[in-house]
Amino acid sequence: MSKVIDLLTPNYNYYPYVRKTLFPVIVQAGVGGTGSNLVPQIAQMLTSFGDKAMYVLADGDQVEEKNLKNQLYVSTNIGKSKADILAKRYRAAYNINIGCFNEYIEDLRTLRNLFSTDYVNIGGTYREHVVILPILISCVDNNFSRQLFHEFFESVPTLLYIDVGNESAVVPKDFMQRPKDKWTKEEIEAYNESGWTGQVVAGLKRNGKTILEPVASLYPDILEDQDTIKPSTVSCEQIVSSDPQRLLTNKTAALAVLNYLYELMECGTISKHKTVFHAKKGYMQSVPLPEETPTY
Repeated sequence: MSKVIDLLTPNYNYYPYVRKTLFPVIVQAGVGGTGSNLVPQIAQMLTSFGDKAMYVLADGDQVEEKNLKNQLYVSTNIGKSKADILAKRYRAAYNINIGCFNEYIEDLRTLRNLFSTDYVNIGGTYREHVVILPILISCVDNNFSRQLFHEFFESVPTLLYIDVGNESAVVPKDFMQRPKDKWTKEEIEAYNESGWTGQVVAGLKRNGKTILEPVASLYPDILEDQDTIKPSTVSCEQIVSSDPQRLLTNKTAALAVLNYLYELMECGTISKHKTVFHAKKGYMQSVPLPEETPTY
């Protein structure tokens, strides 16, 4: 039988012994290709479990016309804050509280402030039966942010850090000026065979102890990358030219993230460390927890 981490084991200092309840404090960094497709899924999930959570969207980007192809925005959203649009839309659609931060997360202080629960009523007099779990969902596509999130993971006592990444499609350098019907056979083949894969990694830290290694520990090249710049200094032209993504891949990536969150909300457990997927071939496969993983 595969190992499972149970985060809601009963508090045996109180009788009768009952399982604890979960209060997730979710900060989602990035509401672009994968992130925008993830928001309605999380919002609907939280509604089905009674909205006992805090959910904040963080992104400094604004909607552009090119975003309409694979992100959940419409033409009337162009020029407006992505995080603000999605927070308002799904707050109204599901009647739940969704906060937004209309800037990029580029320092630890900002990240700590976003996770603050000082003004949130959690559990009341039964707080000892509630597990408050900070969850950082990284839907970013740059190593500056991943390095910062890794540093945050190392600096806090408790955190579930879910990182999702997907492969970009291979396109000609001048694809924005040269239509697809003008591409060579080789260029079309390279495009058709790329941009379909991705992975999700769940890092977990509890009470100062790392239970599951975060993404940068599994892929150390993230930390070794010295050529990183802040998201706020990268032009939109650079992003779209270097990182074209597929709608189906973004939606598959969002579903892979939801798989972790839904198990956590439904069962209070984590049963996998990493998930890989191929959107074109239609498969998703998860790596079970190592046998030596503590289950507390």
